Amino acid sequence: MSKIDYWKKLQKQIERGKQGLNTGIPFSGFTTLSNQIDNIQQARYDLIFAGTGVGKSGFIDSTYIYGAIDFLQQNPGYIHKLKIIYYSLEIPPEDQIAKHIARLLWKHHGILTTVKEIKSRGNSNIPHDVEILIEQYKDEMQEIQDKYITYRTSLNPDFLYKDIMGYAEKNGTIIRNPEGIILNYIPNDLGLITLIVIDHFGLIDQGKYPTLKAAIDQASHYLVKFRNWFGFSPLAIFQSNRSSEGMDRRGDDNWEPQVSDIMDSSRPGQDANTILGIASPYNFKVDNYHGFDITKYKDRFRMLKICKNRDGSPNLIAHFLFVGEIGSYYQLPKVEDIIGKPEELKKIDEYYKQKFM
Repeated sequence: MSKIDYWKKLQKQIERGKQGLNTGIPFSGFTTLSNQIDNIQQARYDLIFAGTGVGKSGFIDSTYIYGAIDFLQQNPGYIHKLKIIYYSLEIPPEDQIAKHIARLLWKHHGILTTVKEIKSRGNSNIPHDVEILIEQYKDEMQEIQDKYITYRTSLNPDFLYKDIMGYAEKNGTIIRNPEGIILNYIPNDLGLITLIVIDHFGLIDQGKYPTLKAAIDQASHYLVKFRNWFGFSPLAIFQSNRSSEGMDRRGDDNWEPQVSDIMDSSRPGQDANTILGIASPYNFKVDNYHGFDITKYKDRFRMLKICKNRDGSPNLIAHFLFVGEIGSYYQLPKVEDIIGKPEELKKIDEYYKQKFM
């Protein structure tokens, strides 16, 4: 039986690094995160968890998805390319697109709108200026879908295996021994980073598996295979246990995210290389956090804790401003560098002040 030559694989990784192929894609605008977990990398399994309504999807869109796409668009010819297979199980893809357009309207025009307004849901109506401006993003959003993102809206473990194996075969050569065991994978593009995004894992279809936990465990097992065989990069999103928001967690820093908070199964936490937990101190009645005045930010402040980091230091903290209307995160400066409110928060306050004058 042919064997895998792991020494040779290590030598290839060293050579890749010398060529710059282990640089990864920076988290655009999030230098703290890039420095702490070495950018968006090939062959790394990242897991992100947070409570309901904290902004898990907004975080990955700001960093791993549209943040990365924005970086690549601004740096044509960069050593890495990006493909995203996005299993959007909670939010319909059209709402994902609408929310990104809302981010662009805020960034380019200073207009703060929501998916609810864009789709005229309930008593909301799409503002006239928003309706006119949206059309200008049609080609850009189509290019993003054509070049970077493939959406899926349902998932069970067996479909995941079939789907990603098919993708691997189209994008490289799988080398097997006579017994069918995968020995090696030669990608068509050595610099391509493939993100496999599952948002969120608790909504996976059980399929033939007896429990949700069994389905999650099997899917995570496959994600490990795809990481190890093909160098793909799983990005799994989880809900926190409701108990993590209980009163007994509100003393000192007990409310900060812990790996044990991950809901539905502990297996993905064991499988992942990196685990990031997100929380809102405001939800836990915290008035001051690491010198930040939470009474000033209220629910627009988010903290991120690196709960697990196989390739670096765990328990590091990052601080963000969160604009829930558009699901956007902004890295905050060090607290000692902030005079008054951060510029983005001032901009939001001024927008609403003028809107309701």
